Amino acid sequence: MKLHALEHPLPRLTVDISSLSIETKNTFSGKFYIKNTGGGKLFGEILTRCPGLTVNPAKWDGNRQTIEYTWDAKEAGLSSGEFVEGRFFITSSGGESEIPVTAKLAKMVINTPCGRAIANIQDFYDFAMVNLSGAKKLFTESDFYMLLMATGYKYLEVYESLHKDANRERAMDNFFILSGLKGRTKLTLTGKTIEFQSKPYEDDLLYGRFKIDKDSSGYVEAMIDTEGGSPWLTLSKNRLTSADFENNSAFVNFSVNPLKIESSYARELIRVGENLETVDVIFRRLPPVIFKLNKDSYKYEDTGSIHIINNTGANIQTEVFCPDGYIRFSARRYAVGSFGEIPFAVKLSPFLNAQKLFRKLPFMKTVIEIKATQPGEAYRFKLPVIVGDW
Repeated sequence: MKLHALEHPLPRLTVDISSLSIETKNTFSGKFYIKNTGGGKLFGEILTRCPGLTVNPAKWDGNRQTIEYTWDAKEAGLSSGEFVEGRFFITSSGGESEIPVTAKLAKMVINTPCGRAIANIQDFYDFAMVNLSGAKKLFTESDFYMLLMATGYKYLEVYESLHKDANRERAMDNFFILSGLKGRTKLTLTGKTIEFQSKPYEDDLLYGRFKIDKDSSGYVEAMIDTEGGSPWLTLSKNRLTSADFENNSAFVNFSVNPLKIESSYARELIRVGENLETVDVIFRRLPPVIFKLNKDSYKYEDTGSIHIINNTGANIQTEVFCPDGYIRFSARRYAVGSFGEIPFAVKLSPFLNAQKLFRKLPFMKTVIEIKATQPGEAYRFKLPVIVGDW
């Protein structure tokens, strides 16, 4: 190999395979890639030491190169079921690599209608990934059974049981798991907490949904139920299968019936699959009227307000009163729709100001009493108020 002038940083040889394993009835072709992950320029050549294996090109000059290879069983001189082991060597300006090769002449090959040759279960798995319907048909045919026998498949009795399963997709998934070609498909949930709120007089059904993702294209069969069997939560389905997934994602719908919830709070868990992934469904019934202060505490000379949220769906009449005169309102009665705000002032009388100086009170406590009414209903509240020098 003619040497070129090297540049800095030096080139670095990278090959995208570490070994070759070939099984075919006659010839097999494939490709791998060489690239330079360093600096300068990569060039080199390939020397094969495996009977029947040829590569093209055998020499290259460039930082990226596709190498095509062909193994010919006839050239290797093998008989049915025999195999050969060898290797090929890559020498380059960026280093060397040695790739082991195992090539076997299959005892049997199934040629599918679409032109695919299947000589082992790895071929069958690859075929199933691109043509599931064709693989389902082949899975129960006698030729496939003969192929398993020819290749010495060690779980033949289990296959005989699996291929009787009317659900062929499930049977094939278990076959691939048993054969070590894939792991069990795992499910994950998004939106693991879903909350609903309902106003006191709103009893219409509430609807929710959550998303389930699977980590592969494998078969799925997962039960869906509720932990407590709450009558107020209804699921759209109680079982998931692969047919429910599109692009490895599925959605499950459910409804919440407030009429079946007597309290103001309810909680239920939806369980999915054998690993019991869960979705937490929470229901809260809002109180008819909510009153809250705009601050936690007030100074001796300050202003504040009472915020009102009216969930009754009708106007309410609100009366406010404070037994201590230093909380002062501009009016006693207010009409409130959905939302309201009642302002007040904190202003001590001359007597309280004098008492504060004499006694050095750090703070004082009082309450604001509130009465809210609508036809046929009355609500009473007390809001604690703290006033002081902060």
